[in-house]
Amino acid sequence: MNIRLSPTVIAGLYKNSLVIAKELQQEQLPEQFTNKKIKDGDVIGKKWYLGDNQKNILILLKDESAVYINDEWLTTLSKLLVACKLNLGDVAIVNYLHYNKPFVQLKDELQPQLIFMFDVTTNDIQLPFTMPHYQAQQYAGCTFITAPQVTLTGENSDAIKTEKRKLWEKMKIIFKV
Repeated sequence: MNIRLSPTVIAGLYKNSLVIAKELQQEQLPEQFTNKKIKDGDVIGKKWYLGDNQKNILILLKDESAVYINDEWLTTLSKLLVACKLNLGDVAIVNYLHYNKPFVQLKDELQPQLIFMFDVTTNDIQLPFTMPHYQAQQYAGCTFITAPQVTLTGENSDAIKTEKRKLWEKMKIIFKV
């Protein structure tokens, strides 16, 4: 049986994180979180990423409109993953605007082997190098690929199609599809 779920339903299945709002005070938190210093915007709880990270593929992006990723970008990303014979269970999607930790901490917590960065720079995650979009770079046992976030949009202007094609060509090589 083949069951297809919409991106909205999938996102609802992975809502096990908690974002602390300004009006929530430290003393209002459940006991398991009271030993942590909480500030506005901190993401706490066990699940601060979307997906199950079964294949140690980390996807970093910056999305102001969602906790993890908005529906439009999730739809595009899901199509790319399916074309590479992957699914959301294989990856960890981290919205860097909510969980902006350095590479050392991301590596320690998620053990990624492949990292896709959409408008997240090597400088953002405190790496000692820069790299152009779509170039695979090896460092610390990981392969890094950067791409503009526009490649995740549903837009299909000629310029965006060109960027999407560049990303797809690199993904075909990496995933041997």
